[in-house]
Amino acid sequence: MAELASSPILSPQESFREFRDNGLRLDGSPTGLENVHDYEPGGHHPLHLGDVLNGRYKVLHKLGNGGYANIWLCRDVQREVAHYFAVKILMADASIDDCHELRVYRLLRLGLARCDAAEHLCLPIGRFDIQGPNGQHFALVFPVLGPRVSMLPRILNLEDSARTLRSVCFQVTKTIATLHSYGTCHGDLRPANILVQVRGLTGLLEEEIERALGVPETVNITRVSGKGSWPSTAPHYLVKPIEWGSVNTRDTGINFLTDRVCLVDFGESFDVRDVPEDLGVPEEYRAPEYILDKRVGAETDIWALGCTLFEIRTGKRLFDLVDDDPDDHLERMVDILGKFPEPWWSKTWEARRRYFREERDRDRRLSYQPIRNNMAATAKSSPRSIEEALLTASGYEQESIGTAVSPAEARTFGDLLRRIFKYAPEQRVAAEDLLDHGWFTM
Repeated sequence: MAELASSPILSPQESFREFRDNGLRLDGSPTGLENVHDYEPGGHHPLHLGDVLNGRYKVLHKLGNGGYANIWLCRDVQREVAHYFAVKILMADASIDDCHELRVYRLLRLGLARCDAAEHLCLPIGRFDIQGPNGQHFALVFPVLGPRVSMLPRILNLEDSARTLRSVCFQVTKTIATLHSYGTCHGDLRPANILVQVRGLTGLLEEEIERALGVPETVNITRVSGKGSWPSTAPHYLVKPIEWGSVNTRDTGINFLTDRVCLVDFGESFDVRDVPEDLGVPEEYRAPEYILDKRVGAETDIWALGCTLFEIRTGKRLFDLVDDDPDDHLERMVDILGKFPEPWWSKTWEARRRYFREERDRDRRLSYQPIRNNMAATAKSSPRSIEEALLTASGYEQESIGTAVSPAEARTFGDLLRRIFKYAPEQRVAAEDLLDHGWFTM
């Protein structure tokens, strides 16, 4: 799977690694792999299939890779009955005592492993350190999870995709409500950090795992110079992650993927009593008070929840941006949700006059400035309400996989989303108060 969609998802690191050419290259032009130049001191730990980590975890396949960590599917060789785990190995430079990845242990200290929503939280079940040629690396052991939730309608043969996706949305909402009840915010809630749970791996032989999940595909690494001994800092090949859409269930008779999901990546999580100044969540999921006033709280999590529910249900982003421009994002909000309150409208949003005129149009709606620089967007092409956004998100692709939203559902779902998308954070509904909404049980 080319996208980073496996257990558990990788979060951005605050520090940026300067690019350094280590003289290594990949054969061809493969995608979906970590940067080969990160195999150097301070970077990734070099691994090959069949390696055994910590005398216990045998590497069988790759689950995911990203900017500062790789995740491997491993078998616990110390157990008589085969058990499989995800082992996430951080870069050496990222393996520091105050790294974001270790924030997940706060959830364990709070007792969330024993809460009602524990099955929907990807929490570590072990940790060890690796001393390798590139330095010391933190290795965290997690349950194995599958692809991103966005792939669910395409890889499961669902009789009622809409009903299943509403169930998934309920699971996510309940989990956020539980986190908030413990005084904790996720901080980076989005579909990319929601993965599908898997089942049926325990007890399978390694050969059965390989037949079902596919033989690992490798890409050879070469040295530009072609001379000298192979550096101990790099593997001889990189491994492509599992392609969940191609998983073979015929030989085992097991459908590994379920309709249950799990929240991952708590590297941006925070205590509501000690909120951060900045959030790592991508622009499309940021609340207006964070963009305009740098305000952070449980309410910013709720806003991201609304964006996430919309995207899970429709397969499209509510605020889909081309280049992550905050002003374009604010314009999209106004298009769909209406005019900002004061002082945001007149004073705080300095770029507002580039987008909107002072006068309204003949329908008393906000009037756009003339299109600048021949931009393709027009007032007519942008939805002007949540319901319209829900209906326009339902195109041919959504019809083909059963995720199109009917007008009746758009009205009910729109009611739920309007309770979330309040500009005033204090007026935003709490996640707990959403759980009884009729949309979840339509």
